[in-house]
Amino acid sequence: PASINLIIDISSRKRAEQALQESEKRFHELTDLLPQIIYEADADGNLIYANRIAFDRFGYTEEDFKHGLNVRQMFAQDDLERVSADFRTMIEGKGGQEHKGEYMALRKDGSTFPVTIHSSPIVVNGRITGLRGIIIDITERKRAEVAIRQMNKKLNLLSVITRHDITNQLTMLVGFLQILEMKQPDSLTNEYFQKAKTAAERISDTIRFTKEYENLGVHAPFWQDCHTLVETAAKDAQLGSVTMKNDLPAGFEVFADPLIVKVFFNLIDNALRYGGKITTIRFSAEESDGDHIVVCEDDGIGISAVEKEKIFDRGFGKNTGLGLFLAREILDITGITIRETGEEGKGARFEIMVPKGMWRMAEKGS
Repeated sequence: PASINLIIDISSRKRAEQALQESEKRFHELTDLLPQIIYEADADGNLIYANRIAFDRFGYTEEDFKHGLNVRQMFAQDDLERVSADFRTMIEGKGGQEHKGEYMALRKDGSTFPVTIHSSPIVVNGRITGLRGIIIDITERKRAEVAIRQMNKKLNLLSVITRHDITNQLTMLVGFLQILEMKQPDSLTNEYFQKAKTAAERISDTIRFTKEYENLGVHAPFWQDCHTLVETAAKDAQLGSVTMKNDLPAGFEVFADPLIVKVFFNLIDNALRYGGKITTIRFSAEESDGDHIVVCEDDGIGISAVEKEKIFDRGFGKNTGLGLFLAREILDITGITIRETGEEGKGARFEIMVPKGMWRMAEKGS
């Protein structure tokens, strides 16, 4: 019987396979040099690949890997449900192109450590077949955060104790000055007592300021409605016959420190104290190159050109000189700035410059 022998040249295929193997080898060598954990997992969560540092950090061996490891084995029980839900969301294509999460990882020996994970889907022929990503050990960052919190706690405690002791001594000092003032009727001595009382009042104002300032930045910034902030601040101000116009649109929010309500109060209070015979204080909003400007203006005597920047300096002014200084410090936490642009004789005009990303228009019902 006749036979036919078919010979196929597979040199090109072999070369392609060899090139692929060399490429994978270079990839593995490079990822083994990285200080972060690199991983790939299939749609069921089974690990397909992990670099060398992954085994070091999690305490597994390559032999464990060969027998099969699932990502769910590598997270603490308290975070397991959230990890599974996030993994499932990404596999189902609902998590977008990238997912970032913070979890408590679990080593083979049962010990835990905090991590941040950046993951993205593996897409083959339009279908998600798994996830790949980077796992970053944030143990040192967490320790630093705890240390900072402890330090702030101790500093705040010291501030409270010091302020309490100074306030008690100051109360005694003011009381003694009043007694001595009643026993010294001549005008020259009375002038010195008045100066001493003024100094004591300044010290008292400074102590009150330190109480407010120590809370600056303690709580995380969040989105706050500016129209509501003005309404809240106006309730605490002694407006008298002055008309308050709140033309800020409802839903206009800024991302700022919780103390921002004091900024609006200080602007209102500043106008009432130094504006002269003002009749109206108005808040409004403007837009400029993607930024938003919150405007506070009055129809008073205004501020001279030489004082426009000085009014934000600590201690400058007729009263304590702390109100506008505090306002600038509060806004600065989230990159918001403030300036005075009014014309002397025509009223003060304060502009709060809110950069893009720090403002938004909230949807109704949100």
